[in-house]
Amino acid sequence: MSKVINFIRGEHKQLRSELSAIEYISWWVLRVLQTFVLVRLFINDRSNTNVLLLALNLLATFTIPLVRLLLFPKKLFTRISFHAQTWLNVMIFFGSFLAQGLEWNHEITSWDKILHVIAGFVIVFIGNELASMFLDKGNSISPLFRTYSSVGFSYIAIVIWEVFEFFVDYYWVDSCNQAYNISPDRDPFFFVIFGQGAQNENQWAVFDTNVDMLCAVAGSIPAAILLFIYLNKKKESRKTEEKEPVNA
Repeated sequence: MSKVINFIRGEHKQLRSELSAIEYISWWVLRVLQTFVLVRLFINDRSNTNVLLLALNLLATFTIPLVRLLLFPKKLFTRISFHAQTWLNVMIFFGSFLAQGLEWNHEITSWDKILHVIAGFVIVFIGNELASMFLDKGNSISPLFRTYSSVGFSYIAIVIWEVFEFFVDYYWVDSCNQAYNISPDRDPFFFVIFGQGAQNENQWAVFDTNVDMLCAVAGSIPAAILLFIYLNKKKESRKTEEKEPVNA
């Protein structure tokens, strides 16, 4: 027990040192919001599917500390930056708190597709953070290659999610992923893209999967541009610092 307590203290200390004040505060605000909405939904309707989803996403807000605690080898996973969790929390905020907790999936037109654009954007930056696990603090690889690797990670995550979503929708009738419950009112964008072909309900799952991936790819493009610009400026700044003479 003492080892776990010491681990928690050490993680919290490192968390404070790595993150800005805004990031640190947002970590705990998200957890409080998730807990509040989870308790409210549980009290109102214990059978609500969103209760389980919110509970899992509340646990996901501790992904990085849990990975650093449970997975081996320790030398590899303890190198994961807490900034990766910050980006993951952005997805949890939009995809769990807003979509499931406040039910924006049903209230906001095409919110599911907006989420996939956001996911494609955010996962690129998560991939960039994870790259630091394998690179020498990310300094030994060119900005272009690192950006390419981060985008590749995003695309892999997108495909894995769609495979997961397909099986959940297929075997879980009450799934909230909506692939078999698309409606013109909630997702008109879907029907505009596919026109009359989308009127065939038997093809909705196929259409939905492809539109989700296209939206995620669309989100990854501006993320890749921003990441490349950031990494390139960081590299130039590092070169400038190395050229500056050291004062005796």
